[in-house]
Amino acid sequence: MGSADSRVAFKFADGLRAIAAIGVALFHTYTYTGMSEQNQQLPIVFKVLNLGDFAVAVFIVLSGFVLMLPVAKTTDLSLRGGVTGFLKRRARRILPPYYAALIAYLIVILVIPGLNEKTGTAWDSKVPVTVGGVVSHLLMLHNLSPDWVYQVDGPAWSVATEWQIYFAMPLLLLPLWRRFGGRVAVTIAVILGWAVHFLLPQVDVAHFWFLGLFALGMAAGWYVHKGTARVSGGLVTASLVVTLVPAAAAFGLVHRFAWLSETAVGAAVALLLVWMAQRTVSGETTWAHRLLEWRPLVQVGNWSYSLYLVHSPIVGIANLVLLPVQMPLLVRFLLLALVALPIAAAISYGFHGLVERRFMTSHQQSVRHTDEARRTTAATR
Repeated sequence: MGSADSRVAFKFADGLRAIAAIGVALFHTYTYTGMSEQNQQLPIVFKVLNLGDFAVAVFIVLSGFVLMLPVAKTTDLSLRGGVTGFLKRRARRILPPYYAALIAYLIVILVIPGLNEKTGTAWDSKVPVTVGGVVSHLLMLHNLSPDWVYQVDGPAWSVATEWQIYFAMPLLLLPLWRRFGGRVAVTIAVILGWAVHFLLPQVDVAHFWFLGLFALGMAAGWYVHKGTARVSGGLVTASLVVTLVPAAAAFGLVHRFAWLSETAVGAAVALLLVWMAQRTVSGETTWAHRLLEWRPLVQVGNWSYSLYLVHSPIVGIANLVLLPVQMPLLVRFLLLALVALPIAAAISYGFHGLVERRFMTSHQQSVRHTDEARRTTAATR
């Protein structure tokens, strides 16, 4: 297979990131609806929204994929700027938006009366905010304790996990890759992640088995440049069906075995990325490319980190505001999904413009500038 030229060609990755972000936002809207666990009374068709809980697994695989693409093009699997340069770039990309959202929501929770109290809703996992919770969030260690992990802004737990995995890429995974090859590196990553689950179940909230998912994403990025055999569409379809259908239909059971189910989903997503990248490099356009490279979806993918960081507390607070109003549960969900969530998305986009955009990678900046240039050209015609 020919070598991939650059990440710019792989717009489907941004589209997939957008779908994952929208999926997790809808999942949180579903779980916030009404009182705690009351969402289970919604029609069974809504259980498909449980798939949004696997969005973080998709994010982690995508992260490994895009970070490995430039590394795989080097002869010695080296990182630009070495370990220090890599970690500085990662810190600049994810930490400023994270801290900005954290501080903003801390102020909101502590200033607005009633928000720092238990209410019998899914909001209860975010409050009360404690000193330990705040300090652990500042140190990016809040994912190590069930008491801290969801405080303030629930989705932020995965930012800590991903930040910790970043250290494993240059210090563990790439050295293993250079010495023993990708298969060994991925296998060890999966085993280590599972070992933490079995030996230290008290830190399961951190989902450290994501180390294996990140390595699977790296393997997908490596294979795009170095692999020879083409991944078949049938294999990709089968892997997605086998992993995602049970995830939606039997969410409770699948969730109890998250270490296994999320690894399976991660492997399926890695196969999908290779399949799509191989077609992109060979100049083929499939229905999946047309979907995931749809311009509005790619644009949402460009600010999906802001959507992920910002949406949850807004939807949770909207549910609290609506609680005193008597209405059917389905109407309550629809109000959250069709009114509160779009408002949260608009605020997320504003947050992106004010904060996140300043810390985007050069690749993401180039995508944004290209889209802006296209809009300007279209407007002047």
